[in-house]
Amino acid sequence: MRLDHRAILQNIRNFVVDLDGVVYLLHTPIRENIDFLRFARLRGFRIAFLSNNTFLPREGYAAKLNTMGVEAGVEEIFTSAFVTAGYLQREKPGGRVYAIGEEGLKEELRRAGLKLLPRFSSRGVDFVVVGLDRRFTFQKMKTGLDFLLKGAQLVGTNPDPTYPTDSGVIPGAGAIIASLERASGQRARIIGKPSPDILLFLLETLRFRREETAVIGDRIDTDVLLGKNCGVLTILVLTGVAKREEVLSSPVQPDIVVHTLQELREFL
Repeated sequence: MRLDHRAILQNIRNFVVDLDGVVYLLHTPIRENIDFLRFARLRGFRIAFLSNNTFLPREGYAAKLNTMGVEAGVEEIFTSAFVTAGYLQREKPGGRVYAIGEEGLKEELRRAGLKLLPRFSSRGVDFVVVGLDRRFTFQKMKTGLDFLLKGAQLVGTNPDPTYPTDSGVIPGAGAIIASLERASGQRARIIGKPSPDILLFLLETLRFRREETAVIGDRIDTDVLLGKNCGVLTILVLTGVAKREEVLSSPVQPDIVVHTLQELREFL
């Protein structure tokens, strides 16, 4: 297995790294994984960060990472909020949006030139955009449903059913999206992982070649599936959501499984 890992990784020059469950658990750094990222930088590997999280705008994540001792520039960070905003702006420049989510999502939508409408607006909207919202309420669901029944398109930043924190797992954006899908009968367009759109956008922007790139994540249903959908190497680390038992029973298999990223050092 050790020789296999070395052979598998010999052509890798780029790592696309998830944040939650890999670099940190909400506010708690995962030191073993951070130490590996420092090591990889020193060895000349290029690193980008790809997250379904929508809590912060990109510079917010860059600041958070640097505070934790992770070197990261804004241009290396790609979130489902950032890519969703770009996608909607290309589809309908200046489009009207009702957003269910936190400030990071709303800020990226504004920066893309989209118009955010309040829940009391009498005007219709083009898109109901849903991300993880820790202040989600019945009223927000009702308002979103009203707009959807008037013809708005349902767009989800990501399908994650849960979100790992330093105090346990909480419901994710996928749980909120599912409630609106069920109520409206409309299937959401998902932009974030595991949709290929988000990774292909990153690869094109940073000029990463697929055969030289590995995706590192803590979820089989998003991170590993994303890599498989795009034909890149997948590394599952067991510091977040996925556990060893899930790997054994999953029809989607990562190329490499490690308990922490430190296990990869000897293979690079």
